[in-house]
Amino acid sequence: MDGHRGDPAAAAAALERAVPMLVRWFTRSDVRRAMLADTDPALSATDAWLLGRITDTGPVRLSALADWQQVDRSTMTTQVRRLEAMGLVARGPDRRDGRAVLVSATSTGAARHRRTKQTARRVYERLLAGWSEDDLDVVAHAAARLVETLEPDQSNSAPHA
Repeated sequence: MDGHRGDPAAAAAALERAVPMLVRWFTRSDVRRAMLADTDPALSATDAWLLGRITDTGPVRLSALADWQQVDRSTMTTQVRRLEAMGLVARGPDRRDGRAVLVSATSTGAARHRRTKQTARRVYERLLAGWSEDDLDVVAHAAARLVETLEPDQSNSAPHA
């Protein structure tokens, strides 16, 4: 790998191999159970992602959530209703636009999201336990950079604009 330092084709080949492996690893039932170990109420990976998005962004419109997940608004409405029925999110009026509805995490939902993140981090910490400090620094930087590249508008857009 050192012979290909700075080579976009080599980096692309590494990602081409790594991403499917990561997806396969993350979607294994044992890993998903470990990541979502807090089972009251039980959340699917989609539920956990959506709750995280709502918690992390603050009050957000259904249309913005649908755009982020690239689904129809009716699909997002169904997903939000499921979280609402569990007491994890609530809908309220958008004070800037009386026609719009904002979704926000309840205190129970925010606490659940924090527990899910802590559980997932422990899984990742065990996975990376044998890595050198240099490798840990590299992967942390690369992961943050990859997220910025995949979702460039996250830091620049208002949650409900």
